[in-house]
Amino acid sequence: MSGSYFVKPIGPQTIDQAYPLARIMTPALLTREWRQFCHSSEAPDVGRQMASDREDIVVACNAEGYVKGLCVYTIRNHATYGRLLDVPFFVVASAADGEGVATELLNFLRSECDESVCSGIRFWTVSPETWARRSKPEHIARSDHGLFMPALASAAEIETALCAHSIGNLEAIDRLSR
Repeated sequence: MSGSYFVKPIGPQTIDQAYPLARIMTPALLTREWRQFCHSSEAPDVGRQMASDREDIVVACNAEGYVKGLCVYTIRNHATYGRLLDVPFFVVASAADGEGVATELLNFLRSECDESVCSGIRFWTVSPETWARRSKPEHIARSDHGLFMPALASAAEIETALCAHSIGNLEAIDRLSR
């Protein structure tokens, strides 16, 4: 079923649809904060070198155009990992085919990682503070939170690591952390 999903940048048609998924990760997030954040990411892409630390938002939609997945990511230079694709938010919300949605998002991230010549992808450990911490230099610089997957990992390997004990289980993610 995964061929029936497509990943695209968030846009005016999907901002409000994606809001419930953002609230899964950040329950205190207000609608206006979400809209403002999404509109700030719509700035024209001037190249990755100049757009360093710019947060990008993509959604995975089904054939009918309904949002089934959400991902926020940034390409950064990190002291430990080098150039990496940093993913503070990765949400899949599909009762029928969560695996298919996740696979499409992971394939997109792997493609971005390869295209941007990154060493790998870091999925952040989710906590109530992730929204606020995602842009703080001292938290970005840390290498002791989340799950780092080298660029050579396949989408299936990444999905297996994320699902090993459930992505929603903070304890499992902490065990998988570097």
